[in-house]
Amino acid sequence: MFYIHILTHPGRIENKGTHEYKILTDQQEQAYLDEGLAVREHDYKLQCGEASIEVRCPEIAEMGSTDGAKYLILPEFLLPGRPYPIYVYVYAIETYCTNPGMSQREAATRTRERFGLETFSHTTLGRAMKKLERQIEEYESAPPIEGTRNEAASEASREFPSVGQTKDRKAAVASYLMKAAADDNSLEQETAEAHKNPNYKRPPYTGAFIDACHAIARQVFLSCRRLLL
Repeated sequence: MFYIHILTHPGRIENKGTHEYKILTDQQEQAYLDEGLAVREHDYKLQCGEASIEVRCPEIAEMGSTDGAKYLILPEFLLPGRPYPIYVYVYAIETYCTNPGMSQREAATRTRERFGLETFSHTTLGRAMKKLERQIEEYESAPPIEGTRNEAASEASREFPSVGQTKDRKAAVASYLMKAAADDNSLEQETAEAHKNPNYKRPPYTGAFIDACHAIARQVFLSCRRLLL
């Protein structure tokens, strides 16, 4: 049995006129081969608004090894197993957490509109929120966020979190993201204002908010040795 070590790569999604995004150049791949290492590519599909791209991520391992460590190099914008780039999830979470009284359904609708997506549901947002809450409890040595531990009991009894509990949960997650972004206020600005530019309905993805998302992905990986979601 082996462990996969994730190494983040800081590239951006650009508009290159191609649907393929390759992490390593041919020269970089050859350099690994020259060192006697094996390179195998994993393909991930991402929906970037009106466009879709295929991200080709290299797995690096010792040649012929069956039980040694393997290194999977991922770009910071990719969350394996999730169909959208990290920007979509951060935008949805930040929109929900920094707008008092907003429901997850409304935040999901705003996210679909902002990124030109056909589908992005409030249940997807809810699952992302719960995962971040568990991460905060585990890595920030914070007490359990009220309203998350008795989730199963609440479901069974059809009880819902109080307004106060929801407010506290939002505040904890928003604070965590802001800290990871080194207090970059472009997070709040992006979700509080009805921006028309830059256009997130297709690549390229650029601007202060995109940079803040990369900062979050990088900081979480460095401090927790894991991906954001």
